[in-house]
Order: sequence, then structure tokens, then C-alpha cells
Amino acid sequence: MIKNYIKIALRSIFRNKLTAFINIAGLALAMAAALLIYLFIADEKSYDRYHSKIDRTYRVTREFLDNEGVVNGQFSAIAPAFGPTLKNDFGQIEAMTRTLSLVDFDMAVEENGERTRTAHEENVFLVEPDVFKIFDIPVVSGNPVKDLERPFTVMLSEKTAQKYFSSTDVVGKRLKAIAALKMAATDNYDLEVAGVYKDFPAQSHWHPDFLVAFSTLNDSTILGRDQLESYGDNAFDTYILLEPGADPQKLEAAMPAFIDKHLGNYARAHWGALQDWVASKTNRLHVQSVADIHLHSHLDDEIEVNGNINNVYMMSVIGLFIVLIACFNFINLSTARATKRAKEVGMRKVAGALKSQLISQYLSESVLIALFALVLAVSLVTAALPWMNSFTNKSISLGVTSHWPVFAGMVVFACIVGILAGAYPAFIIAAFRPAAVLKGQEGFVNGKGGIRRALVVTQFAISIVLLIATAVTSQQLGYLNTRDIGYDKDQIITLRGYPELDGNYDAFYNEVTRSPAIRNIGRSSRLPTSRLLDWWGGVSVTKGDSLVDTGVVPKSLAVDYEFFSTYGIPLLAGRSFSHAIASDHSDDSPAFVINETAARRVGWKSPDEGIGKDFKYGDKKGKLIGIVKDFNFESLHQEILPMVFFLGDESNRNLSVNIDGAHFQQGIADLEKKWKAFLPLHPFEYQVLSDRYRRLYDDDQKQSQLFTLFSGMAIFIACLGLFGLATFNTLQRIKEIGIRKVLGASVPNILGLLSKEIITLMLIASLIAWPVAWYVMSQWLSSFAYHVDMNVLVYALAAIAAVVLALLTVSIQTLKAALTNPSNSLRYE
Repeated sequence: MIKNYIKIALRSIFRNKLTAFINIAGLALAMAAALLIYLFIADEKSYDRYHSKIDRTYRVTREFLDNEGVVNGQFSAIAPAFGPTLKNDFGQIEAMTRTLSLVDFDMAVEENGERTRTAHEENVFLVEPDVFKIFDIPVVSGNPVKDLERPFTVMLSEKTAQKYFSSTDVVGKRLKAIAALKMAATDNYDLEVAGVYKDFPAQSHWHPDFLVAFSTLNDSTILGRDQLESYGDNAFDTYILLEPGADPQKLEAAMPAFIDKHLGNYARAHWGALQDWVASKTNRLHVQSVADIHLHSHLDDEIEVNGNINNVYMMSVIGLFIVLIACFNFINLSTARATKRAKEVGMRKVAGALKSQLISQYLSESVLIALFALVLAVSLVTAALPWMNSFTNKSISLGVTSHWPVFAGMVVFACIVGILAGAYPAFIIAAFRPAAVLKGQEGFVNGKGGIRRALVVTQFAISIVLLIATAVTSQQLGYLNTRDIGYDKDQIITLRGYPELDGNYDAFYNEVTRSPAIRNIGRSSRLPTSRLLDWWGGVSVTKGDSLVDTGVVPKSLAVDYEFFSTYGIPLLAGRSFSHAIASDHSDDSPAFVINETAARRVGWKSPDEGIGKDFKYGDKKGKLIGIVKDFNFESLHQEILPMVFFLGDESNRNLSVNIDGAHFQQGIADLEKKWKAFLPLHPFEYQVLSDRYRRLYDDDQKQSQLFTLFSGMAIFIACLGLFGLATFNTLQRIKEIGIRKVLGASVPNILGLLSKEIITLMLIASLIAWPVAWYVMSQWLSSFAYHVDMNVLVYALAAIAAVVLALLTVSIQTLKAALTNPSNSLRYE
């Protein structure tokens, strides 16, 4: 029986090649999109799941609140003193490890007194040995639990060992490390290679190339024991492994008392906090599952850029919608073709076929079509994977042996899609009455096509939502690229500074700026396009005869004398920092500059109201000398924060060089020459600030491209379904059209008659899509502090585009019907 079903199904498919092609192509595209989306989501959800103890592994994070209870800082890293005290106070913690990420390392191999293979490294981590107990890090050679107890030892990843030594047999070899730790003096260090570990998989929230012994930090020239006992430097990612059965929620519930005990006592002893100060009111510790970091964590100082669970949800919904559109398309085409199969059904029923047999027959056809579509979909996915990997920066593969559960699931999925898509047409076809269809006329399908119309409306409503999303994201990205962010970003390059420049920076500056292609150089503790993560405390300003606490907690930025002129940031009041005024750099009474937002937050009505008056920031009291115009230091996702600028020296590790755009390459060449003269041991590596700015919106750009791709796919498949509806309508109304033509109706009259319903359906689809699109895109735009306003014209144009596409899709069928000779359609009447 089954063999007979398959044979008849194949005959039917090959007999109706055009319909079969449209069905298979539509389902194949939908399945390919769904499979690509599934592979992406599966990869995103697999992060850190390879660790055998992942269900018990957590990261401790820190949150800061102001006096009003408003969160003003959320950090993935915490102070170094928390780790040991957590392990000591809570018995449910089986193991604890602290890690410190260092982005300011140059590594080199020294041979015959000369350094070779020098490179700037960004994935250097100081770790405690228990990191190997908490995480599954396969060791190739060495004994990390023992060897990493010794200071100045390092474990290398396999690729790093190959990079520096062209071998993984490197135990006992040595590396020269030139570090620039932000919290202490810097020097050159000799590191002993203690072993090698396998490279971390792509699906990990961190990818260390160097694991340096944490005990190295005990050296006073690097950090020192006193600093490791501090509760103030939030730079240490701290991981804990809970005992089996331990409840992380109970652990987190005990954190306020823990903070009051340890941080409170430390603050009173070292920071002069009052006796009644309650540390837990402005500080919180949270316990975060490591398995949740990649998709659910977006704290201010993540080790790497994480994914976003909202993108997973969005991709899931889009994949579901595309599959539904393809299924609706299949239903429409199948029911439209059913009129031509009425006689076949009548003959089968007269011959004794049962309704269940007819249903099985037509379901077997739809399942077979779905399986054909699956084969084509797999081919499309195989061809598209390289593009997808490039687009998402992943390395997803689809091998039969390694992904056999996926292939098995795909076959089941194809069968389910075939059954669901074919069920309605199968029941409709099986319900034909033999007496009605064997009168020598075309078959007739009961009903007025309400379900088919509803399916087309749903298809195009989804398509219009995607069209609007594409337009709005495109507008927002254009706005991001053209908005005035308050500083010159196009001709600036940035470089990492080094301690060797501290003593002779003026000479370096003078030599570099002699080049006519270089306009200026500025230094700062952080660079525009990065996050503002530093602050000293609250601000007190002069009101009357005294300093008054404003409750404002601005972010801080250490700069040099040339920072504002290098970036072209204008002053609104007062002056900038000056070499000629020694008090600007005084430790006892430093000068401060603030931005517009800070002036507004403290309550000043005019920019010059506080100029020249006493100004206290944290525990530093000085004079306010200037106010600069607001500029977007961070991305446009964040609003402009109040900022305080002051002169810094050792903290200014970032160089910004403004180069004349007309002589950009000459400026780079001149700068490189001077760099090698002053910093011969450090590679000349720079970034163009405008490129850094664009990278802030990479995810948004990709989201826009995805909307464009999927909206095009959805509309294409929806148009196939509309073609099916047009076929059904013209077949149903062929005699009506013939009668109208006999009575004098013109071709334009007939075209208007057949197009009116399509236009009506598109308008209904638009009315459904508009509020949905408005809500979805309003939510998306709300993630930007600065964004475009949604334009009603976009919604109108999306509806017009849908109408035009729909009319073009049905034009072939409507023209064919309008031009048909009425004698052909009425010959049997």
C-alpha cells in the first residue's frame, strides 16, 4: 500500500512540474533558513556547556548604587579581597579562583641577547591554580596545580606555544613580558613556561592564550600583597564552584551581611567611612551562573563581547514565521490545484476508495514534497554555511557523523511539516462529492476560500512587519553614522602608550608634531568609543560660602593638556588645562573640567556659574576651571553621562593622534618612524578611531542585514502563495469572467475586478502589521539613548510595496483570465 502511495505521489509530482517546483522551492528555502537559524541558536546556547561542573560553577559580580538606590555601575569583575573571604566564610564553596585580565602585555622570545617574535597580547590572564579544578582545561604538558603556585610561571595555549616556539614541547623555556599594569609600576619580566593546555573552544566566554601564576602579583613592583587585600579595585573576575546540592540563591541572600562585615570594616579602617555607614546599601554582590554569561550577561566590563538572548528569541520567531509562510504557501497552492483533481477523486471514490485512503494518498504526496525540499534545503545550507560563519564569526559545520541527531531531527521535522502543510488540502480533496464532480465540469471546492485569504493576509502581515523593520533599522544605522557626536573621529588614530614614554613624553610629543601631517597628540586614561568605568565619588560644589554635596556621581577621565584640542571638543565656559598654570596639576588642589551634563545635574543655570570656584570630587578638592560641550564618549546606546576631567600622568596609557586627512599615510609613516626611535621594543600597532566607532554598531548592522535577508525571503515565499490564490480565484471565476465579457466588460474592467480582492487583502495585512511593527521597533529603538523618530511614511511605503508586489505576482493569472476568449469558458453552458 505504501509503495503504491509513493508511486502515485511521484507521478502526481512529475505531472505537475510547475506546482511541484514552487512547493519544493518554497519549503526548501524555509527549511534552509530554519536549519541555519537552528545551527546558530544551538551554537549560542552551547557556550561553556562543555565544562563537566558547569551546573555548579558561578561568577561573582558587583553592583554599585548611589544614595538614592539607583544603580550606577555593574561589574563582572570584583575587588581582589572578596575571593578569599568568600571561600573562608561560606562552607558551600568547594573551590574559588580569581583571574586578572591584562591587555597591556608585549611578549617576546629572547635569543642571543635580542628579542624576537615580539607581539602585543590581549588574552593574558593571571590565574590561581584552582582554575583547573573549576573549569575543564585539558593539559598537554606540565602540572598547573603545582607549577602555577610559583610566581613568574606561565601556561601557554597550544596555538601560542606554536606562535612563539614553533612547538608544544616548551616546558622550561622562557618568555620576556613587557607589562603595563594600570595599578602599579611596570617593568620587564622573565616568565618560565610551565606547560601547555589545549586551546579553549570557540564556545567559551573567555579565551586565554597565557595563564600566568596569580602569585606573581605578590611582587611589590607589580601589585603587592596590600593591594590584593583591597576592596576597591574591581578588576578580578572571581569564579566559585559550589558543593553538590548547594543553593546559589541562599548564598546570594547572605551577601548583604557578608558585605557589611568585610567591606564595611575595611572602608572604616582605610577610607574614613563613618561608623553608621551601611556598605550593603551602596554595594551588592551577585552570584551568576557561568552558563548564563554568554547570552544573559551584559555588564560594564565583560571579558569578551557576549551574545544576546533577545537575538536568539528574534531569530527563533523569524525562523518560525518563515516556515509558517512556506506551509501557508503549500496549502494555498494545493487547494488551488485541487479543482483540477476533482475528477480523479470522483473516479477513486466510485472505484471504492475510502476517505481515509484518499487522505493518506495526498498526505504521502505532501510528505514526499517536504522530503524533496529537505534534500534541497541541506544543499542550500551547505552552500550558505561559509557565508554564515563569516557573518557571525563562528565556525559551525554540518557533518553527517558529527551531527547525525540534527539530520535525524531534520527528517522528522520535514515529515511533520509535510503532514501539517498537507492536512488541510488532503481533507478538502477527500471531501469532494463524486456526483458533483463527474458531470463533465471542472471540480468545485466548497466554501468561499476564507481560510486561503486568511493565510495570505497572515503571510503578508509578517512580510510587511519585516519590511518595516528593515527600513527602520536602515534609518537608525544611517543616523548613527551621520549624527554629530561632539568630536572629530575621522582623522584620529589611537595607540597604546607604554611606561617608557612617561619620562620623555615631551620629547616624543615635540618630535612627532614636527611632522606637517600630524596636527596634535592627546593622552587619556580611556578612549572615546570605550566604556566609562571609573569614578572617584560624589561631587560637592560651592553654594554660598560652603561646599554642598550635590548627590551627583560623575564618571572620571584622566587627560593631558592636549586632549580637548586633539579631539576638537569645544569649551562652553572657562578654560582648558594649561602648562603655564602649575596649580592645574597640583596634587593638593587640582584643576577640574566638567561636561555640560555634569553642570546641568548639579543645578547650575548657566555654564559659567561655577567657574573659578571650589569643586570637590570624591576626596579631592580643587578648582573648576572649565566646562566642555557634551560629546558621546560611549556608544549612542548610552546617554551622555556627567563627566569630570583632570590631569593625569601614569594613568594616561592611551594616545590619540590627529592626522591631516590630506596626508594621512604620510602622517602614519612619520609617526611609525618616531615610535620605533622612542619605543624600539614595542610593535607599532594602531587603530583608526572611526573604525572603532563603526564596530560599536556591528551587531546592529548585522541585525539590519538579517532583516533585509529574511524579509526578502518571506516576501518571495508569500508571493508564491499569492500565486496559488490567484490561480484558485481565476479557476473559480472563469465562467463569471466569460459572462461579463459577453455582456461588454473590457479587459481593464476584468483586471480591476480580479485585483480588487488582492488590494483589499494587502490593506488588511497592513492594518494588522502596522501596530505589531510599531511595538517591536519601538522596543528596539529604545535600546538607543539617541535614535530616529519613526516615520509614518515608512509604514505607508511598506504597505504600497506589498500591494505592488502582490499585483505583480498575480498579473500573469489575471491577464490570462481577462484575455481568455469567453467562448472557451462557456462552451458547455
